[in-house]
Amino acid sequence: MEKDQLIEIEKYLKGKNLSSSVFAEVYDHFVMQISELIYKEEISFTEAFLQTKINWQNELKMVKADLFSFKRIAKIEKDILQDRFRRMMMISLVFSLLLGTVFYYNEDAYLYIQGALITAHLLFLMYHFIFRKMSFSEYQKMSFHPLLLRNLLLMLIILAVNAMFFTTENLWEFPLNHMAVTFAVILQIQLLYFRVKKINVLLS
Repeated sequence: MEKDQLIEIEKYLKGKNLSSSVFAEVYDHFVMQISELIYKEEISFTEAFLQTKINWQNELKMVKADLFSFKRIAKIEKDILQDRFRRMMMISLVFSLLLGTVFYYNEDAYLYIQGALITAHLLFLMYHFIFRKMSFSEYQKMSFHPLLLRNLLLMLIILAVNAMFFTTENLWEFPLNHMAVTFAVILQIQLLYFRVKKINVLLS
């Protein structure tokens, strides 16, 4: 294909706001499919480009990134993103269950581990600020990340359940509260990690 045709494909795909890795992969597929159609069916670039866009219309249609997000992204990007979110939540859940068990059997050990996690999070955050990987305004936006909003909703549900069904007046004694805090801290550490690696998790 000619240079101006490649530029037209690139311009079309850039309009879908794809992350760099997804863009590169989809771009390659577009070029290959269009070239194959031109060669095998002996049609013009315009016809082949239109047919390829139709073939990809489901994957490239713009949808909400998440239930708790107003951002719209291509469906193919959302599928990848949601799979990444599930893995992040699973990692956070495993840590939460482990620390919840530690809290139940040994509160002092729990405090040390939880303190270490919070310290790691703060150090990672300082690294982002010092080396300008993230601005303070970006960190503020991260506070409204869909995964953290889900966790906030979960914490509110836990507090409501605690108030309705448990007689303890001291929220510190309720293990699920600690698990929710751990869940949030591990999520934030993962979000910061993906920011360093420039992997899309709706932070930009």
